[in-house]
Amino acid sequence: MLDRRHALALLGAAPAAALASFGAARAGPVRADPQALTIATTLGRVQGQAQGKIRVFTGIPFGRAARFAAPEPAPRWQGVLAATSPAHIAPQMAGQPMASEMSEDCLQLNVWAPSTPGPHPVLVYIHGGGNEGGWSGDAGTAGDRFARDGVVCVTVNYRLGALGFLETGALLGPAYRGSGNNGLRDQLLALRWVRANIAAFGGDPRRVTIAGESAGGKNAGSLMGVPAADGLYAQAAMFSGGAQTVHTMAEAEAFARVYAEKLGGADRLLTASVADSLAAQQAARQAWPRNFPFRPVVDGAFMPMVPLERISSGGAPHMPLLIGSNADEGRMFLPADRADQPLTSRAISNATMEQIADLDRSYAQAFPDLSPAQRHWRLLTAEEYGMPCLRIAQAHAARGASVFRYRLTYPAPGGAFKGHTPHVLDVPFTFDHVDVPAFTRFFGMTPADQPMADRMHGAMVSFVSAGRPVAAGLPDWARFDNATRATMVLDHQSALVADPDRVERLLWPA
Repeated sequence: MLDRRHALALLGAAPAAALASFGAARAGPVRADPQALTIATTLGRVQGQAQGKIRVFTGIPFGRAARFAAPEPAPRWQGVLAATSPAHIAPQMAGQPMASEMSEDCLQLNVWAPSTPGPHPVLVYIHGGGNEGGWSGDAGTAGDRFARDGVVCVTVNYRLGALGFLETGALLGPAYRGSGNNGLRDQLLALRWVRANIAAFGGDPRRVTIAGESAGGKNAGSLMGVPAADGLYAQAAMFSGGAQTVHTMAEAEAFARVYAEKLGGADRLLTASVADSLAAQQAARQAWPRNFPFRPVVDGAFMPMVPLERISSGGAPHMPLLIGSNADEGRMFLPADRADQPLTSRAISNATMEQIADLDRSYAQAFPDLSPAQRHWRLLTAEEYGMPCLRIAQAHAARGASVFRYRLTYPAPGGAFKGHTPHVLDVPFTFDHVDVPAFTRFFGMTPADQPMADRMHGAMVSFVSAGRPVAAGLPDWARFDNATRATMVLDHQSALVADPDRVERLLWPA
């Protein structure tokens, strides 16, 4: 398996020069003057910068946390904070030069706001990266195009890897129980900051959509399983996410012991350098038998049950949901020279190896024209993304909520995945950033792909604004239900299709 942290770093990291288009920070008391660049927040005043007809604020502190401790609101500051520098980057293994300072003091966020009077709908975006990498300041997920189209866009940092998702209660004592969910607690604190402050930027705190892709999509699904997050958002959008990739407490504690052993003992957990912590994190990841080891924890308190179970039981918020995945996600993580070999447990995030062996045989019978490599790519795509997203759609729709499901089949025009629809390909379309250098290099995108961005970005703006994805060039997007299973298949010629995954869906256990 290709380490997703390195794969996503190829797309996510941008050199400092590329951040010129990312913008700085611009804010002001929007109600009095929507073009003002100094805004009073609950923690202090921030000053941003104008970028054309929008205002951009970067690196706003929203929280502070000691290692393995729950986050608290950031300390108040005096005077005016220049919100014009890139947010700090959460500690992570860097695949290339970083575009900002890496620091444990990383609980910062960015705001792109229209300069027109509000209240505007709000999009809060949670970045991906396997809960080990990524950053709120990636050029590919800059919110300038959303602000241009009347949406206040907020991108948030959260603690990653062991510093955000290691359950240390059994090693450090009861005061640290629940630390395996600190990355989610960071996101929850950011949502509380949005509730308290976004009106000052022209946003409507009653119309907040949480969204995320990959690990960010899984975290959005996990937040649906966190009662403390209820009421802080009105809608959700999950791109290649899920609501079942979580640890039991026993699994989380077992992984923590592996991490502590690689670090040199539990007595070093609070004092080890960031570099040593990251080295231990990498070693523990390689020693753990499953994929995605840094995941939230069902601790019986903050997260009382598997989020999918809370959705199924009707305990999650009853709200509009946009959800889907890409046709060939697994191609990014299983190299072609190894794809025809037997799958290992480290390729699997949710199923057991016994289930995967049975499914591999079932896929061979159901899709006899696929080569072993093609079959494995399809199986892994379904295991980590396709089926988890479908299960959320089914469970949420069964409770009577509005669900809009998609499947992206648009082929990458170039690069290593030419002709396929791999993981992350939805991001440049959703954020209307097909011209970002990372996407042009990795996926071969050109101005010829702009019409697809117009459609997908337009549908997202419509969903955030009105709870329904509508865009010029797309057919009428009917709600998903468990009878027709209407799904928007997004391609050069998009179409609403009933139950497009039926053959594959019936291979999977309910």
